[in-house]
Amino acid sequence: MYFLKLLTRGERGRIMVHGEYESLKAIHAVSPELAPEPYAYGSFESGRLKTHFLLTQFRPIGQQPPAPVAFTKLLADLHRRSQSPTGRFGFHTTISHVTLPQITDVWEESWAVLYQRQFAHMVELDEERNGILTSFQRLARFTIDKVIPRLLEPLQSHGRSIKPCLVHGDLWDENTSTDISTGAPFIFDACSFYAHNELDLGNWRSLRHRLSRREYVESYKHFFPPSEPVQEWDDRNRLYSLRYELTYMIIMPGRYAGQRQCIEDSMLFLCQKYFPDEVLTAGLKDATSPELAECMKHP
Repeated sequence: MYFLKLLTRGERGRIMVHGEYESLKAIHAVSPELAPEPYAYGSFESGRLKTHFLLTQFRPIGQQPPAPVAFTKLLADLHRRSQSPTGRFGFHTTISHVTLPQITDVWEESWAVLYQRQFAHMVELDEERNGILTSFQRLARFTIDKVIPRLLEPLQSHGRSIKPCLVHGDLWDENTSTDISTGAPFIFDACSFYAHNELDLGNWRSLRHRLSRREYVESYKHFFPPSEPVQEWDDRNRLYSLRYELTYMIIMPGRYAGQRQCIEDSMLFLCQKYFPDEVLTAGLKDATSPELAECMKHP
């Protein structure tokens, strides 16, 4: 049996199926049990529309998400055993997070630099779709220029290093499952690239996902301990969650009430925590404001 995905969406659809094919191919090469085997991708004419397709192995979907221990063990194993072909962060082609093309077809020595570029790209897409909101854009710029280097550069300085790991790229409840026929966990709908392994857990922060439950997060951390500085793991997780939340805000505006405010509050939380004096000087917000909320916080 096989699974066939069909998309139109013009050139964007082609990028989506190609990116998913290359993502599944890379995951399957490292961990065949963790992802369906991709067979082919391509395009064909259907009336006046060009249709793009992805053909993969069929795996029957069961429990979503899978049981915590078995699932996080396989995920940590993928992260640990995968090897970037260049030893750098990035990928050999463009991938799409949902429908949005990402900056992945580059190779960077610095994870902080790549994440800066990706985050800035998402902010630009938000401006294109939703217009410029001054307070939001100022916080986003401060996050890009100040917070990202502060939280991510220490991962690769003072004698520390992190390995570029193959990540799924959009790991949430409905992109994971238990295979009914084998009982094994597996993942699909991937938009992979070589990144800091902790990026995959950024999407688990939102409480709307069942993967946000403590048993999933703690089980993963058991199999793949947090990077140094360990005490900044939760702040990095908050920072990584913003990339995913920006995507959902762009493609589904208004679906989640208060989402933009939640993103803004999370950026402000990080800005104030690490640069309180500069936040006050920049006039971003009163550092003692009772309006500041810690959104997307693990229970």
